[in-house]
Amino acid sequence: MRRCRWRRRCGHRYLAGRLAESGREAQGVFFLPAPAPPGALSPEEVVELYPEELEALKLVYMDGLQVEEAALRMGLSKATLWRILDSGRRKVVEALVHLKPLKIALPAEHDRNA
Repeated sequence: MRRCRWRRRCGHRYLAGRLAESGREAQGVFFLPAPAPPGALSPEEVVELYPEELEALKLVYMDGLQVEEAALRMGLSKATLWRILDSGRRKVVEALVHLKPLKIALPAEHDRNA
């Protein structure tokens, strides 16, 4: 068996352990976009990704824009875009690692909460 580099937990071993703890099969976990009925999930267990975080992630990671270009497109400073990217990345990673539902907030919904 291959050893982990830098004495960290290997991702596959870590995920298998998390799946076993949660009672899920170790065959894999599917993240499927689906609406949840109202009240089905408690707010504490849901990770909410805001529209600007999703847009920033899309521009930089899917469209391949440099941070400066993405900031110009969104009408933001480079520093603000970096903060939004960092927040979005952290939320996506939290949802994936902790097997939490990821909710993409609609713009109107986000405006009400602000």
